[in-house]
Amino acid sequence: MIKNNIKECVSPAAPSGPPAQQGPLQVNVPRYLLRGQGKDEHYEYEVKISVGDETWTVFRRYSRFREMHRSLRMKYPELSALEFPPKKLFGNRDERMINERRGHLEAYLRRFFQVMLCSAGGSPLRGGDGLSKHAVGQLSSFFRKGVFDSSTHGTG
Repeated sequence: MIKNNIKECVSPAAPSGPPAQQGPLQVNVPRYLLRGQGKDEHYEYEVKISVGDETWTVFRRYSRFREMHRSLRMKYPELSALEFPPKKLFGNRDERMINERRGHLEAYLRRFFQVMLCSAGGSPLRGGDGLSKHAVGQLSSFFRKGVFDSSTHGTG
């Protein structure tokens, strides 16, 4: 949920309706996958990003989402007002909870991009080159395909 101190920003050219699903940038978390075996078994969430005519998919663990949020809110204070889906100490492997978290992460990313598209704090999404796959990747390595391939926290 966006707290009251973040104003909604809508481009004059943007049509009315849900801002995160219209316009040049769309993000979805359509599914999750169980990866690894035994002690290394974990869930990864599929993140589909579309900017203009470019679409790519990355798979990330919840811990990578949390890590991205923590690092970017230091650089962009306006992100501190975004509520991040909380960590669960118990039941974090329950299918119902995993699917619920998937929905919360999708909603978080949509609000995240809405805030970053409106950010006056030097967001690459508002840079001179305009909105592009490259600009999204410059915002955070989280959105770059293949970045975490060899990591223990997710794949690209």
